[in-house]
Amino acid sequence: MQPLTFLGKHFDFLHDTTPELDLEGARNCGKTILCLWKELEALKTYPGMWSYIGRYSDDATQQLLRPELERVAEIHGTDLGDWNRNENCYELPTGSRIFSFGLRTQSPDPDVRYKKIRGMSVSRIYVDQAEELPGDIASELRFPLRPDIKARLHGHRYPRQLTFSPNPADTDSWLARQFPTDNRYKGRRYYSLSLFDNAHNLEQEQLDALLLEFPPEHPKHATLILGQRGPTIIGDAIYDKLYDRKLHRRDVDYRPDADVLESFEVGKHNPFWVLAQRTHHGGLTLLGGIKGERLMLEDFLPIVLKHRSEWIPRGATIKTCTGPMGDKQASDGSRQTLVQRLRTTLKAKVEYQDHANAPDVQLAMIEELSGLLRRRLANGEQAFTLNARPDRWLVASADGISPKPFMAYALEGGYVWSAHDVSVSHDRMRKPKDDGDYANAMRCVEHILLNFCVNQPTQAEQDAEMLERLKSEAAQRLNVPYAGPDSWLGF
Repeated sequence: MQPLTFLGKHFDFLHDTTPELDLEGARNCGKTILCLWKELEALKTYPGMWSYIGRYSDDATQQLLRPELERVAEIHGTDLGDWNRNENCYELPTGSRIFSFGLRTQSPDPDVRYKKIRGMSVSRIYVDQAEELPGDIASELRFPLRPDIKARLHGHRYPRQLTFSPNPADTDSWLARQFPTDNRYKGRRYYSLSLFDNAHNLEQEQLDALLLEFPPEHPKHATLILGQRGPTIIGDAIYDKLYDRKLHRRDVDYRPDADVLESFEVGKHNPFWVLAQRTHHGGLTLLGGIKGERLMLEDFLPIVLKHRSEWIPRGATIKTCTGPMGDKQASDGSRQTLVQRLRTTLKAKVEYQDHANAPDVQLAMIEELSGLLRRRLANGEQAFTLNARPDRWLVASADGISPKPFMAYALEGGYVWSAHDVSVSHDRMRKPKDDGDYANAMRCVEHILLNFCVNQPTQAEQDAEMLERLKSEAAQRLNVPYAGPDSWLGF
């Protein structure tokens, strides 16, 4: 049988002896086969060594991972021997054992939750689909990697290694914290595999089909194609087929003839800030924004103020809004609410609507934005514009500030419908999925629409009303008709 060929990053990972590895990658990047091959190579190099290979769910371990292990072992030329049902392990002819079972237990009691781990003693551990694994169980996996006393008595020493292979993790996950992308922790190494790293094993037609479905502008392109970290997106896109980057994205700058509208949304350590302006004929332009990752509000606001001063000239009129977040003060007056903290730091009035979080109001704002995405203005421009400048959409974290087009991702598919409807006055209606990421970005836009746009006249309407009033006042002073072929205006 023809042996498998590993190139590039696959080759580097296969020969990496770092004690702990995190191999994240795109779908079809070959990470599971690569990890299984690495485990079989280790067992071949160290006969008699014990290891564990599994997933969080026992069903997935038995029905998906074990058949894949047996298939790869056949290609590798490794005899897995007999399956010991009582011990849940393969007993190899070399004396090695491969334990394989799900790590999940049904009880939150620590004595039960960790019992499968605490009863295990192996030299190697490989967890497939590790994004399913809770962080506390992942941390416990360091303890079963113990020296094999029996092997040492016979003069053998087996190197220990812990390997995770998840689909690309969220930037706020335990994997991202334990395995940062800059590999700054000694003894731990992060790998990222894209489809292109495995292109020699994929047919071009398959690669082309995936790129057609998930082009670079799609929010899932980074995770599914490039294998990079990012939010997991599951659901139907709210603005699917409405947002078109060719129509709605272009480079824009602050306009001195219009007020600046800013909005805040505070999630669980992920605050958002978005800047916008209304156009003369009632359109909406999103100028830029910042997403905070694992930042408290007091750490986030100075970053916002710094960039706002750089993007918006001194003296511009800025109107601020947010959702009704923590607007009720404690009865003893000791707690400063989130809205009060915004007002104190920004030294400005902060608008919000008590009913902004109601499902029917949120749905109405989604309909309002959908209308803007469909409409052209009287001057021929699109009613909605998203700033395409990459330096206007940023992510701020403890590691620094970097560009990321999170608002484009939200509009292109990141903002999705929840799988569960809600009841409002006995009527069922859809609601967005509250993912704490793209949802918070879009909530900023919805706050701007609700507080500053809906049911408020455009500048063009205000100008027209002013002109009519001036004409009427002039006609009354002259006591002649102000309009018509015989009027003093002449029309």
